[in-house]
Amino acid sequence: MSAKRPDGEAQDDLPDSEPEPRSWRAALPFIIAFGVIVVIVAWIALSHLIRPSEERVSEDAKVQYVVNDMYSARNSLNYDLYRDSQCTANIKAKGFPTAAEFADANRGPLEKDGKLVVPEMEVEVTGSRAAVTVHVHRENTEDKKTTTELIVVKQGDDWKVCAS
Repeated sequence: MSAKRPDGEAQDDLPDSEPEPRSWRAALPFIIAFGVIVVIVAWIALSHLIRPSEERVSEDAKVQYVVNDMYSARNSLNYDLYRDSQCTANIKAKGFPTAAEFADANRGPLEKDGKLVVPEMEVEVTGSRAAVTVHVHRENTEDKKTTTELIVVKQGDDWKVCAS
């Protein structure tokens, strides 16, 4: 059987019509997806404005930060950072180091054995007090690990290392 008509023209099974112009409804799934993305991004941005990341930090993490600041201060010989990590009772106590005493006490071990490394600390927060067990060693004397017990207290909104 031939696909040609008796008059010799090819039979066209498809209608001779031009494609219809697309309407806005064809883009509707993309518009909805864009709207969902905008809502999600706006929600994330709003949550960061309403409750900044500093406020989402747990009390355990805040305690770890102040202990880390104390050891970082000793590594960098930064007396101001060290002093800021201490409670008022420690700062007022007889025997609290001056800037020169602090630098002298930390410079020798720093040069000899390297920076203090705190690979692990255990924190137990109870109200406005925390007990911290710090495992520490020097960079060059990793085999001489020590464990230090610290008390950290909350003064206002900040946690501070305290002797009592």
